Amino acid sequence: MALASVRCSVLGLLVGVGCAAGGSAQHAPAGKAPVVANAPAAGPATHAPQPELPPLAALAHCQAGNAEHVRARAAGKPTPAPAERPAGAGKYVCAVLVCADAGADVPAMLGLAPADVLLLAAPGPFASPETVALLERTVADHRLSLVLVLGHADCASLARRAGGDALQRRRDAAHAEAQRRGEALAPTVVRMQRDLLLAGSDALQAKSAANALRVLPATVEPATGAITWLHTRSETLPIAPVK
Repeated sequence: MALASVRCSVLGLLVGVGCAAGGSAQHAPAGKAPVVANAPAAGPATHAPQPELPPLAALAHCQAGNAEHVRARAAGKPTPAPAERPAGAGKYVCAVLVCADAGADVPAMLGLAPADVLLLAAPGPFASPETVALLERTVADHRLSLVLVLGHADCASLARRAGGDALQRRRDAAHAEAQRRGEALAPTVVRMQRDLLLAGSDALQAKSAANALRVLPATVEPATGAITWLHTRSETLPIAPVK
């Protein structure tokens, strides 16, 4: 009997403690949630991948912008406002290596805001090691996916001159190659400079092989703003053609 009495006393004490704890939780101050013991710790912060603008989508955006620009100029209308920025673009929608004496408003001709174009002006336009380095940095740091090499006809930088300065020597080499190919000088120059940009950079080559970058040649007619796209069909395939 004594043992049974002790058990009943202990049981009563445990029930009383449980009721007291339950009552404390029910009457907690308003606005404060009861503390849950052994709550799971928050997991480590995760880094969501940034979206990327595919090079062919960037090209299509620029082509549509140029077509709209040409239509407006032909109709005597003001330059159209830049189209909405394509999704996934980094700091720039594209980079353009353009001839310094083209006299062209390149961003407007592409239907882009000036801040959306990394504009690299050089005579010819002839690429340099510094041009390659800046493009490598921009591809790595800002997810750049499209580079245009933009020349023009009747280029003063490509005119034949007496003397043998650095610009003349590069012009003469391009002129010899244009004769070999049987085409005009300006298209030959931009194709050669496109090849030079890729040949001079393992990083740009790797991005191009992975279909994350396109470096494409083109020429512009400053009087109309019309751009002639000189890339081949294989250069705009989403997957590199099988050789």
